[in-house]
Order: sequence, then structure tokens, then C-alpha cells
Amino acid sequence: MERAGIPESGEERYIRKIKELDMIWRLNEQIMSFRDMGSLLQSILKGALDVMEATSGSLMLIDPPGSDTLVIKAAHGLRRDVVDKARTRVGEGIAGLVAERREGMLLLDDLMDPRLRTRRKVSDALSVPIIAEGELLGVLNLNTKRGQAFGEFDLFLLNTLIKQIATAIVRGERLEELRSKLSGIEEKERVVVEEIKRLDRLLDEKRREYQRLRQEHERLLREMQGLTGPVA
Repeated sequence: MERAGIPESGEERYIRKIKELDMIWRLNEQIMSFRDMGSLLQSILKGALDVMEATSGSLMLIDPPGSDTLVIKAAHGLRRDVVDKARTRVGEGIAGLVAERREGMLLLDDLMDPRLRTRRKVSDALSVPIIAEGELLGVLNLNTKRGQAFGEFDLFLLNTLIKQIATAIVRGERLEELRSKLSGIEEKERVVVEEIKRLDRLLDEKRREYQRLRQEHERLLREMQGLTGPVA
């Protein structure tokens, strides 16, 4: 990781590029083997933590869609009670400001913002908005150990990766939506097939009943014909 004020060497940049490609490969693998959004988001966060050499972080999404509320959907290194209670409105707090500005924030560079002056100082943090086709999806927050502050290159790299992350999230949401619709259709198909089977059984019963009635009808006609014939 680039230390504050110290540029990375060519070898470090090469290693970082390899990690960037590895992150993209992970995203593609997760989409190809998609299970559910929870697993996908957790995998995205883990990949970002590995690539950025961060020690903790969270991935927040707008929930419900179209609202102004950010909710943590994946987290690492945070207390469970913090994760469960975390709900932030756009424009409030660090993640809310990132969402409102729609641009990444190296936190230490933004502590002069009057809306953050009364907050506890959080060092070595980086937050970037997740945007797809102009729509704000959420915010990715990363933290690292003291003395390993994120630099401008880290912000640039994460902004590059965030495009892939946004695409993966959109695809995951669409896959989950399609899976839900398919599940609903399959259930309706099952009900229709069961109804067809029931109707087939009922039709078979009615056919047999009709055959019995026809046989009885013919028997009665023959008996009547015998009674209306000449008396011997």
C-alpha cells in the first residue's frame, strides 16, 4: 500500500495491478457461480479489502432502492451491533457525504468539512460511492492500520475498481430478480400441472360414468322394445 507521501515503486505498482486483475477475476467468478446477493456482496468486500490491504470495512447500499437511506449489507472487522444498527441518510456522516458528493473521499483530507468537525477523528479511512449508469447504489468504506494511510493512488485504484463492482452488483440484483421471477413461474407451473392432472383424473371418471350410463340406457331401451312387441 502506498504510504502517505511516499510513492510506490514500480514493483509495488506491478503487484497492485496483479491484485486489480485478481479482483476483476473474482467478480466474474462470483457472477458466473451466483448464489445470492449476500454472498456476492461479502465476496466483493473481501476482494476490496485484499486489494487495498485494508483491515476492516463495509459495503452499504441504498435500501430500499430509490430512498435516501444507506444500510450495511456486508462488513468485516466491525462489531455486530454496529453493523445491525448502522443506517445513514445521504448527506449525513462520512458515508452520507460520499453518497451526496458522488465522489471518493480520503477521510483525512476532508476533516475540515464542518459537518465532520464534531465527529470522532477516524484516521486512515477511504470511502467511495458505488454508481451505475448515473444511479447511486451505495458506498464502499475501507479502513486500514495507523501508519498506513491511503494515498491518492489508492483512491484512483479504488475508483477504477468501483466501476467493476457496480456492474457486478447490478448484475447480481438482476440475477436475483430473475431467479425470484423464475421461482414464482415454476411454482405457478407446478400448480397448473397439478390442476391438469386433477382435471385429467376427473375427465377419466366422467368418461367411465358416461360409458356406464350409455350401457344402462341401451339395456333399458332393449327392455322397453321387448315389452312393446306383439303379445304371443
